[in-house]
Amino acid sequence: MPATAEEIARVVMGTLLSPPRDRRRRFKGVSTDTRTLAAGDVFIALRGKRHDAHSFLGEALERGAGALLVSRAEQDLLRLAWEKGAAVVRVRGTMAALRRLAAWQRERSAARVVAITGSTGKTLTKDLTASVLSRAGRTVWARGSFNNEIGVPLTMLEVSPRTEFLVLEMGARGMGHIRELCATARPEVGVVTNIGVAHLRFFRTRDNLARAKAELLESLPRSGRAVINGDDDYAGLLREKSPCPVMSFGYSSRCEVRARDEEVDEAGRAVFTLSVRGGGGTRVRLPLPGRHNVYNALAAAAVGKIMGVDMAGIVEGLQDAETTGWRMEMITRPDEITIINDAYNANPVSMRSALMALGDISRDRRAIAVLGDMGELGPVSEKAHEELGRMAVEYGTDILITVGRKTRRTAQAACEQGLPRGSVFATDGVDKAAEILRAIIEPGDVVLIKGSRFLGLERLVELVAYDRVA
Repeated sequence: MPATAEEIARVVMGTLLSPPRDRRRRFKGVSTDTRTLAAGDVFIALRGKRHDAHSFLGEALERGAGALLVSRAEQDLLRLAWEKGAAVVRVRGTMAALRRLAAWQRERSAARVVAITGSTGKTLTKDLTASVLSRAGRTVWARGSFNNEIGVPLTMLEVSPRTEFLVLEMGARGMGHIRELCATARPEVGVVTNIGVAHLRFFRTRDNLARAKAELLESLPRSGRAVINGDDDYAGLLREKSPCPVMSFGYSSRCEVRARDEEVDEAGRAVFTLSVRGGGGTRVRLPLPGRHNVYNALAAAAVGKIMGVDMAGIVEGLQDAETTGWRMEMITRPDEITIINDAYNANPVSMRSALMALGDISRDRRAIAVLGDMGELGPVSEKAHEELGRMAVEYGTDILITVGRKTRRTAQAACEQGLPRGSVFATDGVDKAAEILRAIIEPGDVVLIKGSRFLGLERLVELVAYDRVA
């Protein structure tokens, strides 16, 4: 971002209450969290319904913040900032200031911007896309799931003059959210991975969800490119929403970027032939388990094709990608127990994919599924949790442990589907689930751990995979 305090104040339409000791100093990093603040960063004091970072301004200065962006500043703070040689800029709203800084950085950068949204697969598609584009130029991409009104601008502010590609992830909790993010980021390529049932608590119907995701495509310039899942039942609607040419990916022959001859290796990783219309086919082996990740890889390959990455670079990027943790992360214990850590989040589509992967990986080994509640499903929640129990049996789960109130219906449905009652355990929390899992687990077992983020199932991974004490 390199900018002086005066430039920052001008961009965010603020007032420089206290200049830095060195007025020529150019600030580079931006932080909204004192826990990750680096010395010299600009600290932006965001305010939310339950959180106000103005309470941590003193701590930010003690940790070496070079400048503060605030909506209020008492004299004690100004005195401390003066002592520390830090700048203080007051603005009307700090969230708006963050967006203005990011938009300014976007205007100054020549980086080509890719934005990714969808019901499932956003983060892994982002990781794979960034890996592909990194073969052709310097690439910046979102950390973890930085996909909201805070994460997207923070990612944009990591761009430097040498950045050639910027890959963003965009989520939504309501209509208009993605459109607002696009107004700041101005992507030239937009990817919609799929339209599922995640977040129906907010959107109520899949039609509404599809319209919300389509905001990304509607925001693209006519000179841009849209990338959509050609196998999705909303592909037609998404294509109509795009003002620019569309490239589709999938298994269907009508898709420009296709997967053929798919297999699964002994570790559950998909192996397939990647073909792009007008060219030949190349064999690809993905670095993580799960057949569903083929779709994510195809989306990334489509972006690579649009951005001019050659086929060798696309394949290398897909096969060597480093993906965000807690998503189909394989952990093998010394006693040959395999833990599939997919504890970051869950919805019906991703649950089905994970259970399918569990079946592929376990084969002649015992398959144990630890499944937690799925959140934000609104009107389809009860039905989805019931269907989850049937899916667990369908894909060969030998033992089912559920965590949470909603998945009690999952446990019941699994029993009704034929799983013996002695192989089904319904628990209310992580500690009890860990106690049961530790009591029954045996060498050679394959264990899937998956549920919505609010349950904290990553702690179960720590307790079981690394044999930590509860």
